[in-house]
Amino acid sequence: MHTLLRNDLLQYGTPRRRTVRVLWIDPARTLAWLFDMDGKGCDVEPARLADLEADLASGRARRLADDPWLVVADQETTKPSHIALRERAWTIVAALTADEPGIYESRRRGQMIAEYTARHGVSHPTIYRYLRRYWQRGQTPNALLPDYSNSGARGKTRSSTAGIKRGRPRREGAPQGINVDEPMRRVFRVAAATYTGLRFSRRGAYEAMLREFFCERRVMPETLQVVRGAGSDEVPSFGQFSYWLDQGRILRPAPRPLPLAPHAQVEAEGRPGAAFQIAAVRADVQLLGGGERRRLAGRPVIYLVSDMFSGMVTGFHVSLEAPAWRHALMALANCAADKPRQALRHGRVIATQDWPCRHLPERLLVPGALAGGDGGRALQDNFGVRCVTGIPAEVPARAALERRFALLRADAPAMAPALSSELGPLDGALDLQQFRRLVIDAILEHNLQGIGNGSGNGVGPAPLQLWDWGVRERGAALKQYAEDLVHCALLPLHDALVTEEGISLGGQLYTCAKAVEERWFERARQRGRWVVRVAHDEHGESTGDGVYLPDPAAPMRFHPCQPVQRGIAAAQPFTRPETPIRRAPAAGQHPSFERIVAGFVG
Repeated sequence: MHTLLRNDLLQYGTPRRRTVRVLWIDPARTLAWLFDMDGKGCDVEPARLADLEADLASGRARRLADDPWLVVADQETTKPSHIALRERAWTIVAALTADEPGIYESRRRGQMIAEYTARHGVSHPTIYRYLRRYWQRGQTPNALLPDYSNSGARGKTRSSTAGIKRGRPRREGAPQGINVDEPMRRVFRVAAATYTGLRFSRRGAYEAMLREFFCERRVMPETLQVVRGAGSDEVPSFGQFSYWLDQGRILRPAPRPLPLAPHAQVEAEGRPGAAFQIAAVRADVQLLGGGERRRLAGRPVIYLVSDMFSGMVTGFHVSLEAPAWRHALMALANCAADKPRQALRHGRVIATQDWPCRHLPERLLVPGALAGGDGGRALQDNFGVRCVTGIPAEVPARAALERRFALLRADAPAMAPALSSELGPLDGALDLQQFRRLVIDAILEHNLQGIGNGSGNGVGPAPLQLWDWGVRERGAALKQYAEDLVHCALLPLHDALVTEEGISLGGQLYTCAKAVEERWFERARQRGRWVVRVAHDEHGESTGDGVYLPDPAAPMRFHPCQPVQRGIAAAQPFTRPETPIRRAPAAGQHPSFERIVAGFVG
């Protein structure tokens, strides 16, 4: 079924080659008005919607995925004089096109233009030129920008034609090269964010991109093993890669917005920390798993926690399993993490002011699909966070994830995990660690810029501006606890086996101060093995090594465990005794937490 929408482009090959834009569809979806993109005049033609859909179904026409006529401009770099000309033209066009479908009927359009020229003193040719430009370039105000800057197509992404290479010819004997379209620019953005870090090398990122993305990849259906073949002969040049990175400003950090004035008019009610909401979305990319990164592991689910007052993303988690409450808790635990230290582990250097969120809220809004477990009783009892089941207003940072890397699926939230042997441009090339880096970049862009066109001119204040303003002017309902304490309390528990060689969990051996002091490994050798419960971050997003031994003698006390090699856990004692994690309340913490900690430490 081909559902046509306003602004769709249809390309016909017969009886003559032409491309038409769907300007308008009547509410009954019986009639559409079309504009010939290659025509000389300003006429539009009616067509039955059923006939257009039949042309698509039969193959007589095809819908263009990219719109080469669409005008997208950067508000910051557009000259003020050009903006003034656009606004003047938009005033005329907006008044005329408000009468739909009258403006599309030839006789009525002539009458309207005659009345407008008599009333406002604008010539007929000028109005017709404005209308043609508006209809041809996507029916947006920016379609009316003047063409002064387009000489030589400067700053404009040229459309490509099959078999015809854009740009200057290559030297004799050099490969012809390929055209860079939007899917390839998406690969450029992902590769730049994946392979560049503290020791940035643009050339190194380019070569890694060719190895990972521009080679033959296929999946063995029985084992889901990704088999790589020879590299493709049709690859972009380093010059193309470097050019598009500069054009898209991918490597530039998002600018920190200026703080709001104390007297700023803020429509949002409440204050930071009064309520967080959590949402889960599935990404449209198949990641690699396993130690050798050779097997498809699935499509990741991104859990995002955001402040409902400011829209600030305060924590996240990525999992390859189906959406579940235990993974939502990991995203909430991430809210208490030191964000600069976390970003540094992923090759990103940020200031504390860029992501100043290390807090838990008073309330947590949880979608019904994620609600489960104890219903949030542990959060309420341990940290005073009350869970409420509801529907999140929106998915925070979704626009940034879609705009920057095009990672999300429209039908993602309720989908079950799925694998496909059909590999897309990004499938089978990234692992979970690399994917987390992409998510962090998108979250930073969202927090610093908000909803907008990526230029920093979002709709209203950015989340960081609202967060800082709310903390200063309205006070915060935020609660700050020790990162280790929150993480340990929310980690899932697993059965581990105490052996003569160490505490065995998932094929890895661990040891800790408590086990050494109480000679667990000698007892296991003499009396036999036994099972203990340990808290474990199976995805490795916690601080340290992510394994903690709860102390049954004292609630909320955890002994951090360290991995050891086989055969040395029992024989080699600790040279630096460690103590259980006991955290005193920080200044300004919620009063109830002081009582909780006092109970923990006796």
